[in-house]
Amino acid sequence: MNTDNFTELADRLRARHPLVGQLALRLGDARVVLASDSRALLAELLGYFRPFLDPHDPSAPAGAGDLELLALESPPMALSPELERQLVVRPPEPGKDSIKESSLELDGGRLIRKLRTGLTFLISDAVHLAIGPCCRNPNQIVNFVNNRLIERRLQQGWSLCHAAGVSRRGRGLAIAGLSGRGKSTLALHILERDAFDYLSNDRLLIRRGGAEPNQALAALGVPKLPRINPGTALSIPRLAGLIPEDRRRELEALTPAQLWQVEEKYDVDVEAAYGPGRVQLAAELVGLLVLTWRFGGGPTQVRPASLHERRDLLAAVMKSPGLFYTPVDGEDPNQLDEAAYLAAFGDVPVYELSGGADFAAAVDFSSELLS
Repeated sequence: MNTDNFTELADRLRARHPLVGQLALRLGDARVVLASDSRALLAELLGYFRPFLDPHDPSAPAGAGDLELLALESPPMALSPELERQLVVRPPEPGKDSIKESSLELDGGRLIRKLRTGLTFLISDAVHLAIGPCCRNPNQIVNFVNNRLIERRLQQGWSLCHAAGVSRRGRGLAIAGLSGRGKSTLALHILERDAFDYLSNDRLLIRRGGAEPNQALAALGVPKLPRINPGTALSIPRLAGLIPEDRRRELEALTPAQLWQVEEKYDVDVEAAYGPGRVQLAAELVGLLVLTWRFGGGPTQVRPASLHERRDLLAAVMKSPGLFYTPVDGEDPNQLDEAAYLAAFGDVPVYELSGGADFAAAVDFSSELLS
């Protein structure tokens, strides 16, 4: 443990950056207050979080929320040479090769450095502070809000899933699968049916409503908009306008196989695209789809599956909270408990979609499952 005092460092940073405003968000039963010294950042995040603004008292003072977060604008924060040497690089996640973060344990909390952007985060049970070029990287501040909310939910007994989600009249469907299999794409194709709502993009929390196994499985989304590649935007007419016209013409000249490989992210404002009220962060989970399909894999096959028997599918569902979860009582948050996930999902129907990617067929099946 480093002897540098975490609380004193956080206090010094607060004192150097007078706050100019805040956003108050209502996220399910949690209230989150995000304060900043940058009006430009608050304006950017106001547009992103508009569906989640607290309608009751958005001007309440900072500190009135379940979570109080600070986002401070500055150049990348310089650390002493001694602290720089002690930063530990986090290995890439399974299936990925990019190194994104390093961290350092201080006396009272954790310091996290984003290697590409220079943003620095100070986190503990009481401190949630981001500092650095926030305005150039608003998506990382969005992720910071979600990560701190996820930690609070995990402390309350929820389990984190690597899944998108949709719902219909309060009944939810989780869509899991390895990165690049089309979770967000399928969720948006399902939203094309007017009866469905958006639940979550890439992170879904689950928890049984009670101790008995027959209690309903509750699902909570996080306020993260879908981030899609051009192939998804071009496959849904109402989303094609997200891509600038010149770039769209270039992409339309590609073959389907080439388009599948293009990695360019565009945020989808769900309420702007599909109408007010189409974002619902809570549902009763009544089904799980696990996508193992791939482009050019032939006809889509839909088969019932058992997570008990198919631990490979379970591995695609479980999600580690990573560096933004601080251990409680010495626990290791990266050691995921398979038994806890199996108990949570219980007898919820699970289906594997294999073969080739056929979104129209998957939408039909999902609609029938939730009807």
